[in-house]
Amino acid sequence: MSRPVARFLSSTSKARGVWSEYAARPSSLQLVDKTARNELFEGFSASGPSSMKSNNKHNYTSPELLDDTFKSAYEILEQDAARQYKFIEQNKDKLSAKQLEKAMVKTEQYNPEVMYNTREFADCLDRSVPVYRKFLKEKWESYGQMITMQRLEQLHVIPDTLPTLAPETEVNVKFGHNDEAEFADWVVPGTRLPAFAVSKPPTIEIQEFEPVENGTGLYTVLVVNPDVPDLSCNGYSTALHYALVNVPLDFVNNTITPLSLVEHPERVLKPYMPLLPEKNVPTQRACLWVFRQGHELKDVGVSESQFDIRAFAEENQLHAVGAHVWRQDYDRSTNSVRAEYGLEKGRVFDQIRNAEPLL
Repeated sequence: MSRPVARFLSSTSKARGVWSEYAARPSSLQLVDKTARNELFEGFSASGPSSMKSNNKHNYTSPELLDDTFKSAYEILEQDAARQYKFIEQNKDKLSAKQLEKAMVKTEQYNPEVMYNTREFADCLDRSVPVYRKFLKEKWESYGQMITMQRLEQLHVIPDTLPTLAPETEVNVKFGHNDEAEFADWVVPGTRLPAFAVSKPPTIEIQEFEPVENGTGLYTVLVVNPDVPDLSCNGYSTALHYALVNVPLDFVNNTITPLSLVEHPERVLKPYMPLLPEKNVPTQRACLWVFRQGHELKDVGVSESQFDIRAFAEENQLHAVGAHVWRQDYDRSTNSVRAEYGLEKGRVFDQIRNAEPLL
């Protein structure tokens, strides 16, 4: 039986470089898995690399010259990173926030420890670190962003509410009051949810990836329903179901929870009211929009029915950066949720349109 070849890159064979200096760099750049880190720099144990999931990892043998190649490549990349750190130190006062971000990414994007953390521990990365946000943005753009935009366009959230969206932030929504795992997790855009599952305000995660140069770090969140039956025009109108303003967020503190709003009621412009479709009404869309504010909003008023989201955004100079959507139909829990909010039972519409006028 062949034995694994140990990777030899210990501190005795290599001078400590810029990627070893955690006094000047965030400690979160260090590999989270201590066992894997020891193997990376000191060699595999006799039982084989811990990263292998197979029960036959004791049969593992490193490819020929892998260790020498790794050592040489590591030293070259670390030297490039040292030159980039030196450039930043010499020019940090001249660089804009976005230029500084890009320079910081270049210092660490090929660091093996950073790459391993990104691949294996994506859910617990330090989002204050530019290089981790770069990898998270790439992951979002490769899947989450495409799913969201597909649902927004497929369900005609665009252009029924706002004309278009160039997404800049990842927006995730979940209803944490639910006990059932099916309804307690993050909601996939476009999912149909029963009334009881959305009866309480949602938790909203808004992840920025790049510095906000022309903004204040304040956000507005609106939930609108563009599918409210309007008998006067034999069509539909838009109702406002939730409105938050002047919500401060950053890369790390990026989640709006119901508890945080209890502590800051001044941020609630319109208290949450779940969508409660009436019987035989077509599927309704809960369209959640996230806006970046250019300034703090003061003395803002809203009309809950016949709400014009486009006019509201224009009047308050709001820049749409993200969105989400879920759908609802009339179901067995609708009337009980209506009662929770002090509403009477909803109307019942005919399933077949008659020749007589609606009014």
